[in-house]
Amino acid sequence: SIEGGYGGGVGVHLALIAMGGNLGMAVDLRRVPAAGVERNDRVLFSESAGRFIVTVDPAGKDRFEALFENLPCACIGTVTASPDLVILGLAGRPIVSAPLERLKAAWKRPFGDLI
Repeated sequence: SIEGGYGGGVGVHLALIAMGGNLGMAVDLRRVPAAGVERNDRVLFSESAGRFIVTVDPAGKDRFEALFENLPCACIGTVTASPDLVILGLAGRPIVSAPLERLKAAWKRPFGDLI
């Protein structure tokens, strides 16, 4: 679930969450509450305080969303057993489709043996 605005660096956070949990994600940027934003990069990489991404067990989804009644909050995707991060852009077409293994390798590369 993401609260309001431009999404608070959605792309980076989604990748980190997927890599940390070793589970894939299927995300749809059209569901991000971001009025007036027409570019994928704005939704994926804009940073703002007060916005966050939360993964919620499907059994607790309704209870969680009730906590944010009358606030910008939306379910933008699901966790998947498939080890891939797939993000649909604002036009509804995939803009990211990458195996977690490849994302982890790219993330660790600049740090060498430090990680």
